[in-house]
Amino acid sequence: MTQDGPPQQPNLQRRLRRRTTWPWVVGAGVLLLGVVIGTGVRISPPSTSASVPPPPHRAVDAREWQVIAKDPDAYQGERIVVYGHVTQIDPAAGESTVRANVDGVGHDGEDRAYLKYTTITMLSGDAKALDGVVSGDLFTAEVTVRGSMSYDTQVGGNATVPVLAIDSIHVTG
Repeated sequence: MTQDGPPQQPNLQRRLRRRTTWPWVVGAGVLLLGVVIGTGVRISPPSTSASVPPPPHRAVDAREWQVIAKDPDAYQGERIVVYGHVTQIDPAAGESTVRANVDGVGHDGEDRAYLKYTTITMLSGDAKALDGVVSGDLFTAEVTVRGSMSYDTQVGGNATVPVLAIDSIHVTG
């Protein structure tokens, strides 16, 4: 006669305990995964981009400016130095937006310098930085290319122009 009773009983209890424990562990793991995914928590090393300063603004020549102005959406984020002539400050567009004719090189000191800036451009920046800027001013600005915008002209057409964010501006004339 074999003993089926007591020696097998502890073994059976261990197996039952294992069977009832692993579903709880798996369930808790699935729940934790669902919480992480549902809250958008990223499990990755922290980004160091916030501590890295942006690159300095770089000078461009007239040709390079024309390439950027032709397709400003392709140059979004570029930090450059531009020169220009303020043609319009429109209160309807807000105190932080000006329209200017811009170039990659300065024409200050030249006869009728304002005529040398040919690319119509929208510039936007901090209203405080633009406080001393008026229509007719010549300027040098450090800007970040933001892309392009289209607007209806007064003569019934449509124009697409570069949009630049002013990081700093200095009136030169």
